[in-house]
Order: sequence, then structure tokens, then C-alpha cells
Amino acid sequence: MLEVVELNIHKLKFSLFSFADNLLFLVFQILPYFLRLPFYKILFSDFGKRNHIDFRCYFRYAHKISIGSDVSINRGSSFFAGYLVKEASISIGDHVAIGPECRFFAAGHDTEDLNLADTGAPIVVGSYVWIGGGTVILQGVTVGEGAIVAGGSLVTKSVEPYTIVGGNPARKIKDRIIKTAQDS
Repeated sequence: MLEVVELNIHKLKFSLFSFADNLLFLVFQILPYFLRLPFYKILFSDFGKRNHIDFRCYFRYAHKISIGSDVSINRGSSFFAGYLVKEASISIGDHVAIGPECRFFAAGHDTEDLNLADTGAPIVVGSYVWIGGGTVILQGVTVGEGAIVAGGSLVTKSVEPYTIVGGNPARKIKDRIIKTAQDS
């Protein structure tokens, strides 16, 4: 009996959280960026300077998401950190460009468990990364510094620094060559 009561209390708490989360999401859709900015600084575990987050971006469990400086997150991207798994966090480095409609899933479920127990692992995006529109990045992935992920990719494994990957699942296409001032 006590177990049923505890389960119902947990469901009620989650329902109230979901309601408040959705209400905040709706309010954010009408507020201009300069009015959303103070909320971002409060909600995220870390929020750098000179960032831009476009409309319709969604952040589940924002307190488990950190965003560096000079980050641009395009319209409609979603970030799902995990609540029940401590490690299910998302970290975005500095000078990162994220295309529209990207999805980050730091949490999931154990397919070998009939009850689909929660799983999760951190997603880490290094600095100077470009993630093309429509990309999906799954739990446990690290996108190395200077990497580029082609639009529409499904990233299931970590990406080496200064490489370009793409596809479903994402595979290395080539190394990224950076031009220096001498090359120009």
C-alpha cells in the first residue's frame, strides 16, 4: 500500500513539473531574447556570454545543461538531459554553432530490461564545433573540439577532434583542415 502511495506522489510531482515546464516553454515562445536571457542564466548550470538561443528551443532539466560562450542555437533544437540518472547531462563548449531542429538525448532506456529502466550518459560538445541542422546526438557521445557534424546525421559514437562526420549512423568523412593567416 505504501509503495502505491509513493508511486502516486511521484507521478503527481512529475505531472506538476511537466505542467510548469510546458508553461515556461510557451512563455518563452513569445518573449524576445533579451527578456529570456535572465531566465537562461538562472535555469542552466552554466551559461556563458554572447550566446543566442532562437525561438522554439526546448531544454528538459536545464539545471543539468551547461552552455559556454559565443554559442548559437538555432530554431527548434531540443536538449533532453536525464533526471533519474545523475550522469545524463549536456555540456556545450565555446564558439559552437547548432543548426535548426537538432536533438540531444542524454537519457534513454535499457532495452534489456522489461521495465525499460532509465539509462543515461553525458553528451559533451567541444569548442569550435558546428552541428548541422536536423542532427540527433545520443547519450554518451563526445563531439571533439573543432569537429563538424553534417546536417541530418545520427551521432551514436564519439567524434574525433577536427574531423567531419555525417550519415546515419554518422561516420568520418574527412579531417577538417583549418586555414591559417599564412594560407590566405
